[in-house]
Amino acid sequence: MNSRQRKSHTFIWLFSVITVPLVMIFSVKDLDILSSKNNQKTKNEVSIEKRLDVVENSIIKATLYKTYVEIVLKSSLKNASSVVYELNSEGEKSTIIGQLSTAGIYRFSIHKLPNKLLIYDDLKQTNITKITFKWD
Repeated sequence: MNSRQRKSHTFIWLFSVITVPLVMIFSVKDLDILSSKNNQKTKNEVSIEKRLDVVENSIIKATLYKTYVEIVLKSSLKNASSVVYELNSEGEKSTIIGQLSTAGIYRFSIHKLPNKLLIYDDLKQTNITKITFKWD
């Protein structure tokens, strides 16, 4: 390498060393990983709340509580952008409740009790499954 190549090589590496960690920090910052751990309830607090309804199908098991919805995803979905929506009385998407990715248990806070939930793939614009709760 001549001196010009060494100099440009040094600047490229310095630029990369600074920008790559910054991009990683800003991408992880939006995931709310740290805040979700602080908001999780203990098993005793969860068991105290009364279940209002439980709905199960081949993909998920959804349990409705007074302050949150618990969704057990039985297996990972093939769709990368699966979003849980609350449906209004006309059957249209009204409120985003959360996002599903891999198999596991998801708990989403709710402000009012939903009648219907829709799991929807935003990229392919397709419905994955609908859930109807029957609570009094």
